[in-house]
Amino acid sequence: MKVRSFLLPGLILVFLSACAQMNPMGSVQNNEIHNANRLAIDHKNHDALAKYHENIAKEMQTKLQEQKKRLQEYEDHSYYYGRKGLDLKSHATANIRYYEQSLEKNSKEAAIHRKMAKEQKGLDYTDADDNSDSIISKKTLKNHYRN
Repeated sequence: MKVRSFLLPGLILVFLSACAQMNPMGSVQNNEIHNANRLAIDHKNHDALAKYHENIAKEMQTKLQEQKKRLQEYEDHSYYYGRKGLDLKSHATANIRYYEQSLEKNSKEAAIHRKMAKEQKGLDYTDADDNSDSIISKKTLKNHYRN
């Protein structure tokens, strides 16, 4: 009877620990950090948004180079990996494709925000009324409604 009372909880513990993931939140935490950084940036601050996307693009470039080195290693020494080498090569190829797409997307976003920041700095707000909260001057509104 005593053996059964220790055996059942022991088996349950072994079963649950075998089903548990060793690193369950690694990539999720990384994404949460990026999302928290992204949300902390004011959406009107295009310089900061451009810098954010450039940093992500640099990260993707580093990861892309690492995956290309891995793929080259798998192709050069495929006899080390056996059948698993084919899976490793296809996985590395898929990662390369993902990082290239992400790099391109973030580079485009950075360029867009750089352009928007440049346009935002180039706008002239000197003729706006000091008492109004609007950035459009009364003179501009009058000209707009006359036409």
